[in-house]
Amino acid sequence: MPQDDHFSDETDHSIPWELKFDNMIPNKSWYWWWWLFFIDDPEKPAEPKQLMILWSTKYTDDITVDRKRWSVNELPHREDGVLKFDGMAAAWWYDGDTMHDPLLLKEMNFEVENGGKKGELRPICDGDYRFFGSPRKYRVHIVDAENDFRLELTPWNEYMQKHRFKENYYTKKYSYNIMKIYGMKLSGTIEGEDVTGTAYFQRVNVNAPATPWYWGLVHCETGSFIHYFNPFIGPQIFRTKGKQRSRLDWGDISLSKTLHFYHRESDTEYKFRKKDITLDHSFEGDNPVFYIRGDDGEKRLYMELEAYSRAYWRFQQPRRFGMKSILYYNEYPATLREFRFEEKDGSLTVDKGDLGKTSANFEHTWGKMF
Repeated sequence: MPQDDHFSDETDHSIPWELKFDNMIPNKSWYWWWWLFFIDDPEKPAEPKQLMILWSTKYTDDITVDRKRWSVNELPHREDGVLKFDGMAAAWWYDGDTMHDPLLLKEMNFEVENGGKKGELRPICDGDYRFFGSPRKYRVHIVDAENDFRLELTPWNEYMQKHRFKENYYTKKYSYNIMKIYGMKLSGTIEGEDVTGTAYFQRVNVNAPATPWYWGLVHCETGSFIHYFNPFIGPQIFRTKGKQRSRLDWGDISLSKTLHFYHRESDTEYKFRKKDITLDHSFEGDNPVFYIRGDDGEKRLYMELEAYSRAYWRFQQPRRFGMKSILYYNEYPATLREFRFEEKDGSLTVDKGDLGKTSANFEHTWGKMF
């Protein structure tokens, strides 16, 4: 890891503190920083505790998050070298038995200090909900009268801890950009008790209508990593209820698909193209199960993810084009029920047992935000 925590380039978007806001579109531009934490549970090793925290703002005069109505007062801008904006902070917490959803949902003003690799996202409010530090050690706090989470994130392996930035344009006007950290090691305390685990991070900017998507990831004890993403359109854009089962859950038209598997032992990343990926899901009781396949003629991957809890957020903006603009964002703590990867020349085969202990989460979002 580099020893110097300072970058002189203020437009280095591969650091968490540099937000790209040069293309803000009313009612569409949406920004968020997002950590997902997998926390070891000795009593249920296959079902780790999970915590999510999100700091977010949206360029809109009227949005309701669950039952909390909000409108932007201060769009992202720089003032005396500090990024400032107003928005909301939200969190959920699965404690091993109960989903606390929301754990946190508050309006806040924010400041982001950018010192290169070292920086701080700081809500201006009662309580401590900061994200701060550098790649050698990030820290996240959720500390108030009801909560005491003090977490530290440190390097895992070169592939996992790399800070990745990507930007794509759908049209000349609509775009998105995303900065990711696939994985870091986690330590710290929750309510004074020592904890360990792993963590995943995203900073996202969407300058476009929000369509539904499927997404998921798996952290493996060995340092391997699995990830998929599939935004789509179809009948599910007309879903307006929170019920998981729906007659509109069919006919998805994929906008893109990604699936990749990083095998730590060989230090190799395997990627599948859109046409070689299929995603299906069903229900076993109340729990959704996702089936992900990749097969390009040279290699094959199959896995099953089964949810063991659920958190969700309901977003609503005023009607547009005569239709309700409602989005349900569902996150599912999950177990990796089945996994197999093989190169068809016989050079590599990886089964679930080869990955060590695993932690997983997947998303299924429906509705739309115009």
